[in-house]
Amino acid sequence: MTNHTAAKIVCQNPECQAPNPASHNFCAHCRTAIPKVYLWAVGEDALTLKTGQTLANNRYLAVNNRVLLDTKPGWQPEVIDRVPEFITPYLRLVAHRPHVPQVYGSVALNRSGRRTSTLWLLEKAPIYSEGLGAALAGKVMPELSESWKTVGSMRQLNWLWQIANLWDAMAVEGVSRTLLHPEVLRVEGGLMRAIELMPNGDSPPKLAELGKLWKLWQKQARIGIAQALEKICDRLIKEDVTTATQLIALLDEALRTVGQKQFLNCNYITLTHTGPTREQNEDACYPPSSNGLYQKTGFELSLAIVCDGVGGHQGGEVASNLAIDTIQRRIENVLDKPENRYPDSIAIQIENSTCVANDQISLRNDSENRQERERMGTTMVMSLIYGHEAYIAHIGDSRLYRITRTGCHQMTLDDDLATREVRLSGVLYRQALGMSSSGSLFQALGMNSSTALHPNIRRTIVDEECIFLLCSDGVSDRDRVEQYWQSEILPVLEGKVDLATACQRTINMANTQNGHDNATVALVHCQVKQPVEAGQNTAIQDFPANATTTFTQTDTLLLSSPETNSKDRQRTMTTQAEVPDSPRRQPLLLGAIGAIVLMAIGAGGWFLSQGQPNPTPAASPSPALAPSPAVTPIEPGVQ
Repeated sequence: MTNHTAAKIVCQNPECQAPNPASHNFCAHCRTAIPKVYLWAVGEDALTLKTGQTLANNRYLAVNNRVLLDTKPGWQPEVIDRVPEFITPYLRLVAHRPHVPQVYGSVALNRSGRRTSTLWLLEKAPIYSEGLGAALAGKVMPELSESWKTVGSMRQLNWLWQIANLWDAMAVEGVSRTLLHPEVLRVEGGLMRAIELMPNGDSPPKLAELGKLWKLWQKQARIGIAQALEKICDRLIKEDVTTATQLIALLDEALRTVGQKQFLNCNYITLTHTGPTREQNEDACYPPSSNGLYQKTGFELSLAIVCDGVGGHQGGEVASNLAIDTIQRRIENVLDKPENRYPDSIAIQIENSTCVANDQISLRNDSENRQERERMGTTMVMSLIYGHEAYIAHIGDSRLYRITRTGCHQMTLDDDLATREVRLSGVLYRQALGMSSSGSLFQALGMNSSTALHPNIRRTIVDEECIFLLCSDGVSDRDRVEQYWQSEILPVLEGKVDLATACQRTINMANTQNGHDNATVALVHCQVKQPVEAGQNTAIQDFPANATTTFTQTDTLLLSSPETNSKDRQRTMTTQAEVPDSPRRQPLLLGAIGAIVLMAIGAGGWFLSQGQPNPTPAASPSPALAPSPAVTPIEPGVQ
């Protein structure tokens, strides 16, 4: 690997364009952020690239095997007119990032005595940037199969769960065989990320093939899940489980049980600002930004919402606040009942609450006789964390990012016309941005009946320390989050600043680097403490080494079928403590009870050590893309 840290990256500020060393994060001349864009090359000649080689008039530098560094990230990448068939699945699967890389551009390769070939460059591939230092920058992240034996039960199940959730979408696009190639499946902490897509060819794979691959990994599964995973693999191979929905249900069972042994602490805070150029603030957030820091544990609901209102005199402010009041009240009231806290039920309640909020705003528009651009509406993005799961929902172009020590990933997909063109027409996003009204929204709350509304809801597993950043477009415009997350948000994970300081700094960044709109931020800091498992090398884990909970052989899960009801699930969870007592086992039972008590005290002490919460207010997955033809696009910047 070449020493590319000495390479020069041209400042993206068109009025500066000064060359800077790749080791710099900001331009030495104008202080503009310098993005490090590492790209993965695909195409028939991708393997012929040599480290140190430059392409496209010295724009791209080969820094590793098939890894290129863009030295002019502010310039539009070149793209040939015709997108080949093997590239279109990347475009249609854009909603599944960060699991699937996206198309950045293309490069023509001229070979002497041969025809010209084309390399396609993929961005947001599993390649380290600068998050862990210059030594890793430009290196491809490790294979899942290599990392499998070094992680705990929760992460092993999480990776498999992500694969299962990708199966149907990839099958539709003819690339589900990707999930059967271990060399393609890379991991970044808890994230499973494919480095490229593999076509199915003439023989689409069955889930039974997935069972055979997982069977190889199962031999090195953790004690707590080994038996359950063996049953899952056997059922896949025997074709007792034939759909991804059934497989996800089985993995959800295992995750739910293992997740009960995971400690999760959520600190969250919000802040909103009118901005330097606006007269009124049409953004809104929950919890209210004046209420300071909140703290919840994993089995309490942690809800954060950001809305960005649009339309008419004071209409945006009314719409955003009405949306938050409606969604917050309905979700917390319904999910206050434990029997409603299952994945399907939670997702349904989020969708229903969003649709009710939409109709409330729409009725208000009708009652005030608001027409076309005078109709008020709002975007919405929310996170709901419960146990080991995070539910993400959004409408419009307010965004949610997931930030860890190794990267920052946008987890939502804007409901704008440019994105729709990418998914439906197979054009590159940068090309779609050149179309008229590309930034206009095709859906927002309150603009039409809920029958034409399609909330985007996805579920993700939280098995590592991370921060969810929710924000309005006054913060995210011009890729400011991607440019500044390391300087403004990452220090929280490094223990250098507190959450309130990071929140204020992010608002300041938005006002100085964008400044054209209201700016609103919600930061949700998830602190995860995993149990230490038998035989586990804790030195390679990303949870505190002083965790005391341990798994034993009797913690093994016994799963029957996806249709098992909650009472049956409780009966099949057998441990030593459930065996009828005998004189020899009574001391063991007492010891187990004592260990549980000590564990609870230790967990409580750990949470208290993270800081006391402020009082909480008393009232306190696949994106669908089928907008109604009657939807009127919402022009960007119209308030």
